Amino acid sequence: MKNKKIIPIIILLLILAALILVFVNMNTYKEYSRSYFYMDTYINIKINSVKSENEMNKIFDDIDYLYDTYHKLTDKYNSYDGMVNVYYLNEILDNGEEIKLDKRLSDIIDLGIDYYDMTDGLFNIASGNLTGVWKRFIDNCDILPSDDELDVNINIDDISLDDDIYYKKNDIRLDLGGLAKGYVTELVGKYLEDNNINSYVINAGGNVKVGKAYNKDKYVIGIADPDNVNDIFVKVNINNLSVVTSGNYQRYCLLDDVNYNHIINPITKYPGNYMKSVTVISSDSTISDIYSTYLFLLPVEEGLEIVNNNPDIEAIWYIDQGNIIRSDGFDYE
Repeated sequence: MKNKKIIPIIILLLILAALILVFVNMNTYKEYSRSYFYMDTYINIKINSVKSENEMNKIFDDIDYLYDTYHKLTDKYNSYDGMVNVYYLNEILDNGEEIKLDKRLSDIIDLGIDYYDMTDGLFNIASGNLTGVWKRFIDNCDILPSDDELDVNINIDDISLDDDIYYKKNDIRLDLGGLAKGYVTELVGKYLEDNNINSYVINAGGNVKVGKAYNKDKYVIGIADPDNVNDIFVKVNINNLSVVTSGNYQRYCLLDDVNYNHIINPITKYPGNYMKSVTVISSDSTISDIYSTYLFLLPVEEGLEIVNNNPDIEAIWYIDQGNIIRSDGFDYE
């Protein structure tokens, strides 16, 4: 009798143990990863989640759609069937013509216009004519552009956009390169969080956005050493922040021992040369992206004052080897 009572209890315990194992397995975090190539950048996304592989495949497909869509909309080098993008506005639309834009493109253009005044004209999405001249030079790396070649229209007021209707005038050309990658990376981060994924790393070249670290206190992000891009000069420990670096080592031409990089000052019409890199940390990848360009084009002292008076951003400047400057609140090391 005694044994007969014990057996059902053992069976019940075994069933309970099996159910516990299934429950634990269902709620075990797994690491998922996917890589893409958009906006001339290799993008890698790592996620820790309890979601199933099928659910994660759907999420990664949605992320692919976001990057693909904004890559095409903001592309100034290529056209796409049935799409009005930056290339279409710059190269196909004639002066005096107007066209209705996809709201996603309209919104990013409006944001770029807003930041023109907020950055004293140094962040200028109307610089497409100017950056085009410098891209051709950097690609060939031979003869510096002449003053006449640099005398092109970059007047922000010639971007006419009202209720998603874009009106082309004075051969203005857009360049959203200093904004697009950070903008869509921020969208991807918000998409993940809206889907209850809070532990993630989005690494889009010089643009990194992270959520809450899983199974450790913080994520550790290395910032590239401009003098040796295979090494890092500082590590930052962060959660729920974006890290964006602008540097003279990313795309450049070295001519007569002078570095001519791709970050062009729309006022001087020449590349910035105050530092080798600046990295901006904030909660928003779009803001980090814009400010990294803005600060790269400012003398360090002026940029330091701007950052120290803005509680939403911190920055670190790499002037030269052994000459590193941090904003007052830069306490991520």
